[in-house]
Amino acid sequence: MKKYFSFILAIIMVLSLGSALAEGRTKTPAGQIEGGSDVYFVINAAFFMADTDVIVIGQKGNDYYKRYDQPVTITKVDDDFLLPLDSLSKIFQFSYTYDAATGAIHLEDEYVKADLTVGSKDVTIDGAADTLGAAPAEIDGVLCVPAVSVGTKVFALVTGESLGYTYLAYEETSLPKGSTGISGSVGCLTIPGKIYGIHQPVYWFEEAQMLMPYRLFVPTSYDPEVPNAMVVFLHGGSGNDNRDVERTLNYNGQTGTWWDNELDRFGYIGLSVNGYGHGRYGGAESDDPIEVRISKLSEQEVLAAIDQVKAKYNIDSSRIYLMGNSMGGGGTLSLAHNYPELFAAFSPSGAIHHEFDLTGIGDKPVRVVMGTEDKGYNEAIEVVKTYKEEGVNITFRGVGGGYHNTAWSQGDVLTETFQFFADAK
Repeated sequence: MKKYFSFILAIIMVLSLGSALAEGRTKTPAGQIEGGSDVYFVINAAFFMADTDVIVIGQKGNDYYKRYDQPVTITKVDDDFLLPLDSLSKIFQFSYTYDAATGAIHLEDEYVKADLTVGSKDVTIDGAADTLGAAPAEIDGVLCVPAVSVGTKVFALVTGESLGYTYLAYEETSLPKGSTGISGSVGCLTIPGKIYGIHQPVYWFEEAQMLMPYRLFVPTSYDPEVPNAMVVFLHGGSGNDNRDVERTLNYNGQTGTWWDNELDRFGYIGLSVNGYGHGRYGGAESDDPIEVRISKLSEQEVLAAIDQVKAKYNIDSSRIYLMGNSMGGGGTLSLAHNYPELFAAFSPSGAIHHEFDLTGIGDKPVRVVMGTEDKGYNEAIEVVKTYKEEGVNITFRGVGGGYHNTAWSQGDVLTETFQFFADAK
């Protein structure tokens, strides 16, 4: 009898220890670059709803929301929601293996290991037995797991409800009750079959092994049967894929931003990339291998985002234009030097350096924009002169009273830049 009670007591202690370990873990979002600056996209939460194919991604420390498209409809089963395991693993940064022959699934991150099986609610977490809210299953050929119980029991995430959505997150959170800006509007992310206007997707950036976002505008004139011109924008050092273009908010009674309005007027698709850390879009030179890696990833992320859009929309490869401000201006020059064949014209603003050899772009035009209140204004004039002497097809647009962050985005100036692109064809 004593052996029996000792055995029961041992089981209780193991289960209690497993529970205590789960409660004691503090899982933090991915986004730190070892030896470098933060990535500009740090996921805080995933919001989802039954009978939809949408996961809304919340970002840490800001009110920007993104859409992670799902290959299958999210299904409510028993006390849980079945979500694609591959999607969960990418959002919350854990690895998994799956043996289709046996149905065995193994989950793992730096804190915990767990084993579960298709068709069974049983799970073993660090050697301790537990029960899931629903059994893993294959839906339309996609392996799905009970997201809430896997998230909370295995990976120490928290769950709750907000505006009809259930969420998994690193800490308690909620969706905004109303839009706090263009990017703060969650409703536009969930419009079924949306084609035109603003899109906020995330995609898997293979080179960095993490999800990355971009902001896309599709004009109302877009016809999937007709190749469309595209403008690619690179943000500055303190920005992200939303912030810089949303600095172009206009107050003339029109909706949207100058950026969106002008893209629509010219019929351009507009891609604003996120980049990867303070990598200068490939323009950094350093003896530090970490900085070199960050810089290369920053450049590769621009190319990967372009490929994502080209895979979804009919893009005319001969009419892709590149522009950017501040760090993005330097990035425009860097990409012009490294990949001149990808772009038809270039417009750096808020930054112009002579460290890049632009003779390789041939006769492709370059339009430099700089405000008089930018400390680099006088230097920019001299650099443009030097490039002209080298045979570069370059022009300079000074903006009287224009500041570093916003000179490029003034209504008339942006219109001129888009016309410059139209004339470059």
